[in-house]
Amino acid sequence: MDINPDRIGKVAIMAAISSREEEDLFKDYIYQNTHLRIGVTFVSGIRTDVVKSFIKSLVACALQSKVIRHRSNEIHGVIHAGLECLSGVSSHVAAESSMKLKIAMVSDGRWIAIAAHGESAFHPETNHERMGFGVMHL
Repeated sequence: MDINPDRIGKVAIMAAISSREEEDLFKDYIYQNTHLRIGVTFVSGIRTDVVKSFIKSLVACALQSKVIRHRSNEIHGVIHAGLECLSGVSSHVAAESSMKLKIAMVSDGRWIAIAAHGESAFHPETNHERMGFGVMHL
């Protein structure tokens, strides 16, 4: 089955849920067949620490991977899409739960999509997947 990565949100979600091996192949395909820019980072720790470091990590990744340029409007877009994504992935999580998230961001130069996928657990028996998503114009 082929899935057409035709929208930045879909590309961000696919990158966030990919394994490390799949990610490399997927990024190569995106770079060779589209004009999209993509960046991937990881954030982990207890929920309160993840919430504190999430946006800083996204902005750093977006700038280092050249998903955005160092312009206030583009950084502003990352912050807003990141907050929307964080809201989804961290809602209804106990404050001391552990979280491990893979975050992917994709831009077409006008919009940015950010997807986070990972796990959270207060206790090993309660470990389960989580996902968040946000989109904002640059």
